[in-house]
Amino acid sequence: MMTKQATRILVLGGGYAGIMAALRLAGKTKRLNTQITLVNGLDHFVERPRLHEAAIGAKIRQPVIAHLLRGTAVTFVRGWATAIDPDVQTVAIKTDGGEETLGYDYLVYALGSQTRRQGVPGVAQFAYTLDAVGERATDAMQNRLNKLSSGETVAVVGGGATGLEVACEVKATYLQSAVKLVTAGAAGDFKGERIQMHLLEALAEQGIELCENSPVQTVREDGVQLQDGRFLPAAATIWCGGFQVPGLAKEAGIPVNGLNQLLADPFLRSTSYANIYAVGDAVSPVKDPGTPVRMSLFVALVTGALAADNLTAVLKQKSQRPLSFATYGQAVGMGPHDAVGFNTFPADRAVGPIFRRKTAVRLRSFFVWLLLAFLKIERRLPGFFFWFGKGRFSRQQKKMGKMETAVGRLESGD
Repeated sequence: MMTKQATRILVLGGGYAGIMAALRLAGKTKRLNTQITLVNGLDHFVERPRLHEAAIGAKIRQPVIAHLLRGTAVTFVRGWATAIDPDVQTVAIKTDGGEETLGYDYLVYALGSQTRRQGVPGVAQFAYTLDAVGERATDAMQNRLNKLSSGETVAVVGGGATGLEVACEVKATYLQSAVKLVTAGAAGDFKGERIQMHLLEALAEQGIELCENSPVQTVREDGVQLQDGRFLPAAATIWCGGFQVPGLAKEAGIPVNGLNQLLADPFLRSTSYANIYAVGDAVSPVKDPGTPVRMSLFVALVTGALAADNLTAVLKQKSQRPLSFATYGQAVGMGPHDAVGFNTFPADRAVGPIFRRKTAVRLRSFFVWLLLAFLKIERRLPGFFFWFGKGRFSRQQKKMGKMETAVGRLESGD
């Protein structure tokens, strides 16, 4: 008798989305003939929401990926993906032992995101970033900050949650240094005026100087040159000006958006290759699921779990489910002793009470711990992770259908 060849499933990326997808797939396809391989450049798991703490020397958890996968049938390969050939269905991997090529029947694209360095001259050469790897990533940032002299200035560029968290963490640790937060627009305006008020209040209390509505023209070794002609001297510049996905899919001719996120249908499949699923920061759905799909750890877990469920459904010749979810809340760390936490249920808009101080700090710490705990539980109980809002996609599509019908009637004169 001929033995049927195993279905090869390759997961690229060992972050929250990739680990969730691999673990869930391993559990749900245990009785199927599958071969699951996870590829990641680092041998340990990176807690992204705590990288700003690592940058100032705090000890953070770094679970070994092989330990997170132990007891499952997932094979871990430490290496960096360098090229994808979606037609031949192979991925080139660079490992310590050299180059190798891995074939796949299904690919889960979970490469995550990294700081966007392009667009502003000098960022790549002179700015530090909140990334796990790189010549000017968190390790290099920590080394530079530890050499600060009293009174020297640190410029943090970026008015989103990452920029605020970094600025507050640096100020709390290096009290004798001045910290300037430089933003292209208004600082902390990503969740409305109510939240912004609390964020700005925390910045003021900690003595962080704001330089708002001041786009950066160039980053230099000794500071930042602004587009309005001003120059802000700085002993160190930390760039938090947004994130983008590595360009692997774009280079392979797979459709992506401007941030290199893979364009996907409601089931998280590439719009051009049905055997490629995109998850986490690397996915951009072409149809509105009823809730904003932004780069976040919760979205990473949801999309990783859904891709595993849908791939399992394909292998069992069952129907797939569209991406549909509700958000729960968000907390922005404002240093070790303050944070701003709030409910965002169901569509990622701030509602209800706002939490501050130690209460918000504890809430944020708990949810950061919980996100990693979900992965550990998923390993033991495949299918454990669940989420609310699974009917939001269908309601959104009905709403869009009614709007399109109304527009059509107006255009036809009915």
